[in-house]
Amino acid sequence: MVVTPRYLLTYDDNKFSVFETNGQSYDYDIISYCWGDEVKPYDCKIPGVTWLVKINERKITDIQKLMLHQGVKYLWADCVCLNKTDRQQEGEEIAKMFQYYKNARNCYLMIDMPVRFDTLQITEDLKLLDHILSNVGGASMVSDTKQLSPKLEKRRKEWAEGKPWVGSESYKSRVKAAGIDLGVMNCYNTCITQVISLFRNQYFTRVWTFQEMILGKNIEIVGVTGGEMSPIGSLFHWMELAYDCRDKAWKLYNWINNPRMVKNVSIDLVLAFIDIDHAVLVTLQRQMRGIDAAKTDIINGGQFWWKENPTGVSNIFSAISIIPRECKDMVDLFKGLLGIFSGLFTPEEIQAHIRGDDIEKISFAFFKKLSEKTGLAWTKLSIGSQDRGQWDWIPVLERDPAAKNADTNNEDEEDEEVNGAEEVNQGEQEERKEKNRIKTDIFAGVTNLGVLRKNGRAKTIGSTGLLGAPRTFMSIHLKEENPQFHFIFKGCNCGKKVKAGFLKKKTIPTFDEPTDIPGDETGRALAECATILGSLLDGDNSILDYKSRLLRSLGPQWETTDSAARPPKWPERCVSGTFWANEDNCRYYLRPHNTSMNLRMGAITSCDSRLAQGSTAKISCEVRINCGCVIIAPFSLIFEALTSVTGSSLGSTLMTGSSLDRTDEDDSSGDDNNDNDDGRIIMKDGLGLVQMGDLGKTFNVVAFGGHLDFHKSNATLCRKLKESKPVRPVKSHPRGRAIIRSDFKHGMANMMRDYGYVETGVGNLLISRDHILSDYKIRGVCIDNTIPQKKPGESRVMIQ
Repeated sequence: MVVTPRYLLTYDDNKFSVFETNGQSYDYDIISYCWGDEVKPYDCKIPGVTWLVKINERKITDIQKLMLHQGVKYLWADCVCLNKTDRQQEGEEIAKMFQYYKNARNCYLMIDMPVRFDTLQITEDLKLLDHILSNVGGASMVSDTKQLSPKLEKRRKEWAEGKPWVGSESYKSRVKAAGIDLGVMNCYNTCITQVISLFRNQYFTRVWTFQEMILGKNIEIVGVTGGEMSPIGSLFHWMELAYDCRDKAWKLYNWINNPRMVKNVSIDLVLAFIDIDHAVLVTLQRQMRGIDAAKTDIINGGQFWWKENPTGVSNIFSAISIIPRECKDMVDLFKGLLGIFSGLFTPEEIQAHIRGDDIEKISFAFFKKLSEKTGLAWTKLSIGSQDRGQWDWIPVLERDPAAKNADTNNEDEEDEEVNGAEEVNQGEQEERKEKNRIKTDIFAGVTNLGVLRKNGRAKTIGSTGLLGAPRTFMSIHLKEENPQFHFIFKGCNCGKKVKAGFLKKKTIPTFDEPTDIPGDETGRALAECATILGSLLDGDNSILDYKSRLLRSLGPQWETTDSAARPPKWPERCVSGTFWANEDNCRYYLRPHNTSMNLRMGAITSCDSRLAQGSTAKISCEVRINCGCVIIAPFSLIFEALTSVTGSSLGSTLMTGSSLDRTDEDDSSGDDNNDNDDGRIIMKDGLGLVQMGDLGKTFNVVAFGGHLDFHKSNATLCRKLKESKPVRPVKSHPRGRAIIRSDFKHGMANMMRDYGYVETGVGNLLISRDHILSDYKIRGVCIDNTIPQKKPGESRVMIQ
């Protein structure tokens, strides 16, 4: 049965109007766009719209222009075809989003763009680039080669001399010094910049547009530049361009690198920039692959595709969290997915459960319903939990502490909104609560735990009977972040005396005043900070390898005044020749317990880590180790540090869906044509362990093995030994580590408690039960991939 929207916008007899379809079928199109900031409700003066709207008038004008530009007679646009002041009608319409988008002939993505891009021209320019990279040697004079026809040579010369250079002048001078053809580089830079900038448009950062991209068919992008409409190609074409750009980045890197036996500094710098482009395009491509795979799942599976496709469901949650998206109201984080999960809630259930700002109740209702309808226990890689009886395994997301006075239990206020009995001033509403800061990274780590039993418990496979008991050796307290990227470290020995010679001692200094790190010294400072973290968290293994892993995962970007300040392989190069570059120095002579650092790195503009882009972007961590060392740093740095330890169950992104056997490390070849690769993505990077709602809380890092007083023992050695003597640990580093809630304790009264862990595919969940007859409960998330057991093996466990 074809479902027609209740209202449609039409252009007839030289005027626009909205009419009620009364169930009659129409050949209509549909539009997807960003609302922008809401305005005070007003009468839009369009015949048929009998309610007040809250969208900027310019958007409505742009929609009308699009209809004229594309020759559209009937269009469904939510701003004028959906009465948002009628909560019942809104619930009914949201429940039909799947049918509305699937039944529309075409879907238009209307995107505000500062500059118009020509898709076909980008395609032709990439073909030119591919021809040169495939037929001309990277060390050749491209202008003198016979491999280029006069027409192609004219285009190359135009890129070299006629078109504006994309990038800084200093970078252009480096390209010249490297002996790389300017035409090739300018063509490459322009294409890459245009494709990346499109997918970084605000449109691709919103929750609702994610759903609409997946549900829409025959999707065409229409750009709005200075009020003028311009068709810029299909979404499919732009997705292919993202793939093609990555291919050219890979080929260009090899084109420059392979012919040269000796590379100068400028060549290394150019290669480093291309490497950064490649990393950005890898992330972009993963998002596109996830969206493309989701469209395939939905097209083949129909309205209820999600009931029998758990891998596809995981892909949806991964695809929406790989680049965190945002929305104005917290409830939209779930409302914006109800079209994809069509039929999960009835209109009445949407009105009853998917409403208000109580993110805890909404998330519980959502995952409970998803589990009940699929027969699978859908959970999440998270630490926070509440006591909900047999449903304890369901992940509960907590509200943003900054959202003040969001009282969702005031049913009288809700009823007033539903009935329209009282118009509430928008300014007063904004005063009652601040802007929502929670983003779609809350969905990272959503996973199928196992089979759902009728009693609300999850049945799954787990490794139980762990050796030892969890003992706390570190705590992490979440608080508001310093506006600048900072790293404050105070070793537990600071202020104490250290042996300096025969009967001589000196005071270990403490640096309480912050030091501002210039942009050109940021790489060195970051390398030192990562080395300190490695010596404390991964001391049994190569600290320098740990440093590189951590900084690669963090992906910091900062401003420099000299291009040589961030050389290729900068984590090693920025400290080359110093104490910090030697493995033995870092292992045996680095005394973190005697060290004090108070650094502000204001030149850092962003970090590629999704931990620095999502809900947790504004959070700082205060870490206290049981020896007394204290670290204060951004959430992204601390949690990337935890997931970068050797043998972590976290720290990668799986890309194959059913086979789940391919990681970032396997991706270096640039070959995505794996026979087992179905395009789905599964996040496994630790994002989502802790959320914005956990602000102000404390979590403990525990260990089942090793010595709990490892750090205390090392601190004593650091203080007692002269600096010329190596510090060789006498006790083993904590192992079998996990992050748990600080309110969960293990004492003498818990001697019968049995611990285990469940491998979820996105990280391992720590579980425990109080006695042999009770069910297990999720207690935290494992850092280490494996924890020794009394009797190795797996068994079926019931999780409450």
